[in-house]
Amino acid sequence: MAINRRDIVQMLRRENELLKTRSHKLEARLIRHQQAFRALNRMDETMRSMRASFDIKKLINDLLALVLHACDSENGSMILIDDGTDELVFAEVIGETREQLLDHRIDIDTGIVGHVVKTQKAMLVTDVHTTTRWSSEVDQAIGFNTNALMCAPLFNSDKTYGAIEVVNNMSSDEFDDNDLAILRVAARFVSQALQEAEDITLMKGD
Repeated sequence: MAINRRDIVQMLRRENELLKTRSHKLEARLIRHQQAFRALNRMDETMRSMRASFDIKKLINDLLALVLHACDSENGSMILIDDGTDELVFAEVIGETREQLLDHRIDIDTGIVGHVVKTQKAMLVTDVHTTTRWSSEVDQAIGFNTNALMCAPLFNSDKTYGAIEVVNNMSSDEFDDNDLAILRVAARFVSQALQEAEDITLMKGD
């Protein structure tokens, strides 16, 4: 069956639009990787300057802000273990839920973050409503709508500190394995910073 000229033109136009879409996605991905690289460099700078002006609250806020910048999100939390009560505490929150969520406590076995803390394995969930590990307890308590999230554990060889959770990507694209890799690297920086903070506190106590 012969293809007329109009069909060929339409086919070429569709192909051109597809190529443009792919090009835009690649450009957006490159920008996000550059953004992540700059954020990770700033984490390194933040840690190197930590001993000069030690402020644990500012340190946690700065590191969480850099993690969110690296992962292209506006909402995230640093959730730490309270060894005294065996609960998870939202020690720092950035985003629209900060006022309601800061210092909020949940059981250490709750949801995806509880699983990540227990297993020390990062998780990426593109749609939280499709996994049985998701707990809507926090969303219901603060009136928030979580769609996608990434969570990475904070730990070293001797201790588990908690986890970092990043929620709802700002762009139209979903979180992917590249974003999770960025979060894992960022979590290593944060874990090291928390260990440094403990060491400094112990030295000051002496």
